[in-house]
Amino acid sequence: MPSPVGHALAGYAVGTLVAGRPGGGRRSVLDTVPGRLALFAGLACLPDIDFLFRSHSMYTHSVGAVLIVAVLAALVIRSPPGLVAACAVAYGSHLLLDWLGRDTNPPLGIMALWPLSRDYYTSPVPLLEPVSRRFRLPNFWSHNLRVVGFEVLFFGAVAVAAHLWRGRTSTSQS
Repeated sequence: MPSPVGHALAGYAVGTLVAGRPGGGRRSVLDTVPGRLALFAGLACLPDIDFLFRSHSMYTHSVGAVLIVAVLAALVIRSPPGLVAACAVAYGSHLLLDWLGRDTNPPLGIMALWPLSRDYYTSPVPLLEPVSRRFRLPNFWSHNLRVVGFEVLFFGAVAVAAHLWRGRTSTSQS
């Protein structure tokens, strides 16, 4: 499973692509780039809150949770549907990355279709290397630094491209 760094960068990238770049009105913190960065990155990392309850990859890693986030975003944010959709997509990006990641801790995969199914799903071809939680292993630091370095290079480039592309399209439509 990817690190919080990878999740945050991917969440910001997809949230920005869906919501678009903030306008110049600056009516709230969500109309600023730092505000949206915190919102989308935070939502993309939120599914891992289940570590606190020893239920990792279960309910918070599902389409049911994505729908709950969308409803809460609509009620709390009270903003254009695009920003609500961006919140749901940023949260949902976590599910996609975990599904694409190689899982090493049983049960393998994520409970993606909850509440419709309690089955676990994983990609037949995992594309992302997991971070290690076994800090006592001799290669713990080198392995995790390599994984996070790849995520910063790959997802960071995608996040920067999304930010620049949405900024260009927002100003060209004015």
